[in-house]
Amino acid sequence: MDLTNIFMIAIGMVAIVLAVAEVLKKTFNLNTQYMPITSVVIGIFIGLVLWPLASYPLYVMVIAGFFAGLTASGTFDLLKAAKKEGEQ
Repeated sequence: MDLTNIFMIAIGMVAIVLAVAEVLKKTFNLNTQYMPITSVVIGIFIGLVLWPLASYPLYVMVIAGFFAGLTASGTFDLLKAAKKEGEQ
């Protein structure tokens, strides 16, 4: 198992993690400073949920979920910075 497969799985999970994180943020009024750790936890949870549907071992799905959460939190920060730049 190489990193390419893990990254490909993570790319597929990023949109799901972004959507779930945004829904949780709006529903529970989460502070934006907690969004990176929230995204990572959601990513790991999504990896665990998708594990029975995949043909990969559990640790691969957990690592892919971790990478998806990190990517989603980076995307969230990038969009926030772009929005702030656009307002100026």
